[in-house]
Amino acid sequence: MRMALALAAVVVAPAATPDVSHLVLQPTQVGKGYVTMKQAGGNLVKGQVTLNLCGTGYPSERFRTTRLQVNFANQNVPIAISNEVVTYRSGGAVQAMREVIRRAVTCPHRPVDTGEKGLPKLTFQITRFAAPHLLKGYLAVRVIVTGTIKGKQINQTSYAVYQRYGNVLSGIYSVGGANPEQLQLVLHAAEQSARNLRRGGNGASSGPTA
Repeated sequence: MRMALALAAVVVAPAATPDVSHLVLQPTQVGKGYVTMKQAGGNLVKGQVTLNLCGTGYPSERFRTTRLQVNFANQNVPIAISNEVVTYRSGGAVQAMREVIRRAVTCPHRPVDTGEKGLPKLTFQITRFAAPHLLKGYLAVRVIVTGTIKGKQINQTSYAVYQRYGNVLSGIYSVGGANPEQLQLVLHAAEQSARNLRRGGNGASSGPTA
């Protein structure tokens, strides 16, 4: 009886929310010569969108608690990259991954409203690809966007890699051309992000799962 009462008195403290500033990539992790470029509203949740693959409208957005997005550029390399790290209320990151994977699979090959004010509808061609050394359940995609903006035809290729560790989601983004150097940089950055999540994702309720 005494043991039962003692066990009943134990209070389990809630898991601490990981500090996104400790999980986001550092310039040296991206590559030699890369420097940090501030992202307008990069530390805001309200009024900022995290998931917008094939347009907006992700229900999991409302479960976000903290967010930090940082851009990286190199004056000697015409390839920039961005890392966004977001924490969620319990279960939110799992839902976010499910939603973005579903969107990648079901995105129609027809004009889609981006949800961005003033922008026209654009067509997204999304192709998943395999990437080694990432967290289980990751999503890596190549996105080809076509359409017309202000009378000018666009044909843009970008890459996005999403990974989750517990209640934390990390996105690696790169916009540019479809070239091997860009893809290599994206994969390298995603691997470094996976390491950051494994090392610093304390407070996450569970490890990476599909």
